[in-house]
Amino acid sequence: MEETQQSLQQEETIANAPKLLENQLLATKFFAPVTASTLISRPRLTASLQQSLKYPLTLISAPAGFGKTTLLSAWGQSLPATAPKLAWVSLDEEDNEPVLFWTYVVTALNMLQPDRFTSLLMQLQSPQPPPTKYIAMALINALVEGTEHFLLILDDYHLITEQQVHASLSYLIEHLPIQLHIILSTRTDPPLQLSQLRIRHQLLEVRTDQLRCTAEETKTLFKEAMDIQLPDETIQEVTTRTEGWLVGLHLLGLSLEKQTNPLTFVQEISGDQRYILDYLTEEVLRRQPQDVQTFLLSTCILEHLTASLCDAVMQTSGSYQMLQRLEQANLFVVCLDSRRQWYRYHALFAEALHYQLEQTRADLIPILHHRASIWYAEHEQTTQAILHALRTRQWLWVADLIERTPSLLSYTWGASGEYELILLRQWLEQLPAEVMGSRPRLCLVCVQLLWTVAPYSILQAWLDAAEAIQTASLKAQMPQALLDPQERQKQENLLGEIIALRAYLLGFHGEPSTLSLCLHALALLSADNYLSRALIAWVQHTVYFSSSANDAEAAIQSGLQGISLAQASGKNGIMFPALCIAARYMVKLGRLHEALHLTQQATQLGTKQGELALPEVGWPTLVQAEILREWNELNAAHALIEEAIELCKQSKTVASIVYVYLGYAVLLRVSLSRCDLETARSALLQLERIARSMNQPCYLHYWSLFTTIDQVRLWLACGELDRAIRWVKELDITERNGTPFTHEREEVARVRILLATDEPKVALQRLEPILVRATTGQRWGHVIEMQLLQALAYQMCQEETKALVALSEAVRLAEPEGYIRCFVDEGASMETLLYHLRKRDGKQGPTPYLDTLLAAFQQESTAHIPKKEQTKAQALPNPLSERELQVLQLLVQGASNQEIAQELVIAIDTVKRHVSHIFSKLGVQNRVQAVRQAQALGLAR
Repeated sequence: MEETQQSLQQEETIANAPKLLENQLLATKFFAPVTASTLISRPRLTASLQQSLKYPLTLISAPAGFGKTTLLSAWGQSLPATAPKLAWVSLDEEDNEPVLFWTYVVTALNMLQPDRFTSLLMQLQSPQPPPTKYIAMALINALVEGTEHFLLILDDYHLITEQQVHASLSYLIEHLPIQLHIILSTRTDPPLQLSQLRIRHQLLEVRTDQLRCTAEETKTLFKEAMDIQLPDETIQEVTTRTEGWLVGLHLLGLSLEKQTNPLTFVQEISGDQRYILDYLTEEVLRRQPQDVQTFLLSTCILEHLTASLCDAVMQTSGSYQMLQRLEQANLFVVCLDSRRQWYRYHALFAEALHYQLEQTRADLIPILHHRASIWYAEHEQTTQAILHALRTRQWLWVADLIERTPSLLSYTWGASGEYELILLRQWLEQLPAEVMGSRPRLCLVCVQLLWTVAPYSILQAWLDAAEAIQTASLKAQMPQALLDPQERQKQENLLGEIIALRAYLLGFHGEPSTLSLCLHALALLSADNYLSRALIAWVQHTVYFSSSANDAEAAIQSGLQGISLAQASGKNGIMFPALCIAARYMVKLGRLHEALHLTQQATQLGTKQGELALPEVGWPTLVQAEILREWNELNAAHALIEEAIELCKQSKTVASIVYVYLGYAVLLRVSLSRCDLETARSALLQLERIARSMNQPCYLHYWSLFTTIDQVRLWLACGELDRAIRWVKELDITERNGTPFTHEREEVARVRILLATDEPKVALQRLEPILVRATTGQRWGHVIEMQLLQALAYQMCQEETKALVALSEAVRLAEPEGYIRCFVDEGASMETLLYHLRKRDGKQGPTPYLDTLLAAFQQESTAHIPKKEQTKAQALPNPLSERELQVLQLLVQGASNQEIAQELVIAIDTVKRHVSHIFSKLGVQNRVQAVRQAQALGLAR
């Protein structure tokens, strides 16, 4: 009896063991954290997690704050009842004790299926628990005995450092039965046999790049979770700046709630912003071992990291191993190449580290920068050497580095950017006057670097100083016998480069004296100074085009001479701008096919079979996009210009800011032609942003050449006539800066506004002198544009004969080059005029070009009917069909039945039937009444 009672007590003890054990463990570690109210849906990631059920092991590895736990928790709570049962364990540092680790794991599984793993739990709690390998083996056997499937999530696995735990878990994964799937969430890659699992296709990985928030997710987070509304451009900027870091976005949201102007604050995002700094300091930096902290703080001054550079900066060795360690630890470090030689820190993390360095060891910062400068100089990376030297304020060393590079082509300053150039400008402007005043080449190179962004007065001062020093030096060495001939040629060559660069800057002003400066420079330059001689050719090209010289043929010859000099140099760095400068002016001169040929040459130069295109290929690509737009290949043009902009952004030459500007200018024009006003607005905003970084002469030149008119066209297309009128009034009361060409472009824009305000007679008066000027200069691309506006103005004055004369001349000029879009973009009034011109000229014979133009209008009409007229047509009691709408548009334009049949390629009887149906549906008796009714209903374009 006593034995029976003891047996019952033992069975009861065993049965209650799991509950007793659970009471000794921390219960909250078995539950997925409750998702925050600010959670946003991320279906692309949950779809990836669904795939985890097909793999034995899933690894979610990313730095702190990328939303690993939140994602797993939300996904786990959404699993259907048919999914494997979810077991969750939140790990901490105490779980490095192997028995405790496995106790938590087995208990989590046992809670899902009571008593299933009781025997194993009892063994774990015995005075002498079995070896960890045995525990893993016993767990495998226990799982195999049943049919139930489990999903085990081990969160914060990076806190596990005990090798016994890693080894036993590795054994479990290697022999994992189909009844169990494991997900590890970690900040660092665990020391498991991941490569073998990859080879066997037994591992699913979700890493930092996948966890980054997209711009759309950022927008949703701010709008729905934080009730903060930001423009799309700002959302994109925030996403880029934070690199999609989820916690960083949340912390910004906390800061934004306390800001009166969120947009202003967003522009100031940095790693020393209070919430972000606190998080990165407490959650990341202070949790690292001392040697890691020292490395992070010492190398945070570097934009890019490689082992030998880090060794030089820290004056130590072992950086290669440390970089690998940081990468494996997901410590906000990003690998930049497949060979794992170059890295960078997450931007906000680098800024937070730099802030800590300033607070703790500010005296070390100039020392670190000097060491980096020396390393870059030794490795012939002058750009970075100069930037680091500038931060040490060792001005003579800076000057030596700047002068060391023999050619402007050797300088590169960041991807497309205004930020890098302006930062460089701020540093170079601090160079002491005594240093600048004694080194002419230093002055020259500073101007070469900053010609787009530095104030014109500073550029002029530097050139004045350089020219004065060099001229004085040459005079002091008179007579010539005192100076070696080769040395004298070298000195004269430098003076010639200074004068050539002065001419280049004056070219933006359109000063006629610029041409005499060019001749002076050429007399001084050596025959093999191809870059400066090509620069002079580009200056002459610009001056002949945009100044009072107004000579297109001379401009073309100068452009071709620039190409010849570039070819003689044998350097792609000169060939690319030479070809592209000539091509973009060819477009303005109305020589589209020649321009296309030049861009094709440049593209071939920048691409080789089997190799990636150079970023500079974006330069000719944007010109090609503009040509395709004019030929009405809008989809191809749009695809090309997006590609061109991305390529230009990757370019690191000092001229990249100009080409990115030109890219957005072409995008604006392409978007206007596609009636994509939202993209056009966005492009204009980008143009305004970049223009603010430029100095005034540079800005005025490129704005007038590419943007003035399209800005006005966008305003008019968006119904912002008041804004356009205000612009004209401001133009009349402000000082008229810029070249004669700048004023001409402003006048064309004014004419468009005058036509929009129904002032055709004033428009004709304004057009006459600028049309004469463009014709005299043989700038046929601009002449065509002005003649089309002239034709529209005559039409508004009801002087059709004059309108057709102007239009006929535009057609004559446009036909050889295949112009289409400049006609179509002028809208329905131009279409009507073209119909009348074809009707007149058709009496003399076929009109294939006019047929092509009108077909383009018809294509445009068909494309836009569903969006505009069709909606109104459907509102009729008996709706008009799409074909009837097309016929109605032709009726409004005055086309006969025969002309309608020819245009739509249908029989005359079919046209008559359509016309009869239109009359019936509109409730009218004849064409005149049909036109009036169509206009009243808003169906006439």
